[in-house]
Amino acid sequence: MVKVSIQNLSVTYRDGDHSLLALDQVSLELEPGRITALVGESGSGKTTLGKTIMGLLPENAEAEGSIRLDDEEIIGKDESGLNRIRWSRAAMVFQNGPANLNPVLRIVDQVAEPLVQRFGMKKSNAVAKAREALQRMGLKPDLADRFPHELSGGEVQRGLLAMALILDPEVLILDEPTAALDAVTKAFVAKVILNMREQKKAVLLITHDLDLARRLADDLFVLYLGQVMETMPASDLFSDPRHPYTLALGRSYPAMNATRDLGGIRGDGFYRVMHAHAQKERPAGEHFHISSPVSTHDMGHVVQTGCLFEPRCTQSIGECRKEAVPMFPAGDHLVRCVRRGIVTLLHLEGVSKRYDRTTALRPTSLDLRAGELFCLVGETGSGKTTLAMIAAGVLNQDQGGRSIEGRDMDRWIREGYRSLARRIGVIYQNPADAVSHRLSVLDIVAEPLKIQGEVREPSQIRDRVRRILADVHLSTEPEFLRRYPHELNMGAIQRVCMARALILEPAFLVADEPTSSLDPSVQAKVLKMLLDVQVEKGLTMLFVTHDIGLARKIGDRIGVMLAGRLVEVGPAARVLGRAAHPYTRRLIECAQGLEERSAVEADLPGSAACPYAARCDRSEERCLSEPPPAVRLDGGGHLAWCHFPMRG
Repeated sequence: MVKVSIQNLSVTYRDGDHSLLALDQVSLELEPGRITALVGESGSGKTTLGKTIMGLLPENAEAEGSIRLDDEEIIGKDESGLNRIRWSRAAMVFQNGPANLNPVLRIVDQVAEPLVQRFGMKKSNAVAKAREALQRMGLKPDLADRFPHELSGGEVQRGLLAMALILDPEVLILDEPTAALDAVTKAFVAKVILNMREQKKAVLLITHDLDLARRLADDLFVLYLGQVMETMPASDLFSDPRHPYTLALGRSYPAMNATRDLGGIRGDGFYRVMHAHAQKERPAGEHFHISSPVSTHDMGHVVQTGCLFEPRCTQSIGECRKEAVPMFPAGDHLVRCVRRGIVTLLHLEGVSKRYDRTTALRPTSLDLRAGELFCLVGETGSGKTTLAMIAAGVLNQDQGGRSIEGRDMDRWIREGYRSLARRIGVIYQNPADAVSHRLSVLDIVAEPLKIQGEVREPSQIRDRVRRILADVHLSTEPEFLRRYPHELNMGAIQRVCMARALILEPAFLVADEPTSSLDPSVQAKVLKMLLDVQVEKGLTMLFVTHDIGLARKIGDRIGVMLAGRLVEVGPAARVLGRAAHPYTRRLIECAQGLEERSAVEADLPGSAACPYAARCDRSEERCLSEPPPAVRLDGGGHLAWCHFPMRG
């Protein structure tokens, strides 16, 4: 059984006086009986890695580092030495299958070719074995004699798999094996890949299909601009990413079990273009360009130090730009991040609030990670707004503590709230009541700038206001800037409020029922705009809503509140797909229009121990007397406060 060990592998493609750095100090191992997945955006270097293992780089490519098949070094091996390895010890299924086949040869002859070339088998015997291999891959016998252009994409892929496996190699590299295939063919290919693991082959799965990688792979490597950003157990890809780039990739993928609309990643991906004289300077190598794939190359040097993902990251700080970033442990993951992974931007510890004799919020703890959109859902009066306003610094809690960006919020407020206000934006529930009707649009949006004294020149204030109005899809014409709230419809007023909340470029945005007063068509436009702004500005957002259906469309995580307490928290897909608390399931049933319980039953008060006990058909005596414990489900961040949580 062959093990592949890759150490400090770098690959550059020369182009005149410049080179494109495709892989940068990549290290990984392919173990027998394990599937290793490689994911990342196009241009991240995934295919280059596969071709380097096979010794198939073009003439203008240079590889440095080490690739060993057991004790045999691949880097520097001549063509005859590589030919002894290809097909028999290591094989590759290439991306864009039809382009990698000979259009004038029948598919069965191409599958038979490795047997003839490597084993010297007679053509007739090789063709017979090739037919058997094609049948094992599910290709109908009458299709074996067809030419590639006479086959569908799925049929071609079955032929390529048969060709790669015909010599029973110990290492298999699959480059986008399910791209452009239907669901049935994808399922078949996935079964073939799992069978390879059972046969103790070392498998490298290169794919854009994140769900395929999660389901099939044991280990997962995330590539960005040629660098490994995170290594992890593949099962954690959606449920527990530790690097901001991995989180953004997962948010961008249309998985069947995903609930949130596609989010994307802020900014654009780039290439790393180096001057030829800088190639000798690596690893110090500061003289390279960060160049867009479609941009005109700038002949001047761009000094690039620090984290490559920093310009697109939702939690970057000054330290991220200072020096090269190594891999750091983060539990059983490794992350290339100076902050050791995704940080907690907001931390609430046991915060509570009473109004006279009414308890609005019982002791509640909550963490919000940088860059995520967290939805609070629940009935009217459940404490959602109280918790959100404490998180925003608008209300003071009676007990407990709170911090933002690692800094104590209460001490920050005592020292001077103005500096904290720059970091937090608030969108209030009723837009018409949230603005002064004596101020114009310009004055409403500019008010935070003037209070903070951040910009004083009228022309600069006007420019800032215009930019943020454009971000929320409002007019920047002078006539619009002079309008007053009573001259605008409710959707426009709400977007003006959003512009005011965003004008100081906060890190954290609290949105309290921001679309509850809007009609569905305007609501959809405002939400889409808000999601776009959240992604492009890298905001962390706490979104309050009574509509669990809305939370399903926008939230990364969901917290369900009842009677001043959190009763369930977790990734949106898990909370909505496998709700553990009976109250959460009731909210989902109501949103789906299923038969509701009687109004009398719905109005029954909860006990001091469990707020839902009086309404729950699963409650027992202990539910009325003992506070429910926090139960962790699915081995991840899915929690339910219930004595008898529902599983599955």
